[in-house]
Amino acid sequence: MNKLLIAAALAATSFAALADGATYEVPQPVTSTVTRAEVQAQTALAAARGEIVSGEASYVAPDHGRALTRVEVRQALDQARRDGQLVSGELTFVAEAGGDAVTRIASR
Repeated sequence: MNKLLIAAALAATSFAALADGATYEVPQPVTSTVTRAEVQAQTALAAARGEIVSGEASYVAPDHGRALTRVEVRQALDQARRDGQLVSGELTFVAEAGGDAVTRIASR
């Protein structure tokens, strides 16, 4: 019976400790510095430039030039190997991709 009483007392005090120090901030009203007409003008300008996208294509990655060819990627990998720039150690995953091709993916 004593064990049950002690367990109940510990449970009750642990819940009280969880509620200690809880603070809630009251949301403050936001005052805009831009008029409705200015927002509409900015929106029209962005639409004219083609900067507004919607739907599944809502994120458009910026253009960074042409993509590297497969040969260029392999050359860069070989150069990184020679320079000792590849990540290695406990956090490295090595997957054999047939033949001597190796893909290294370093975890964060």
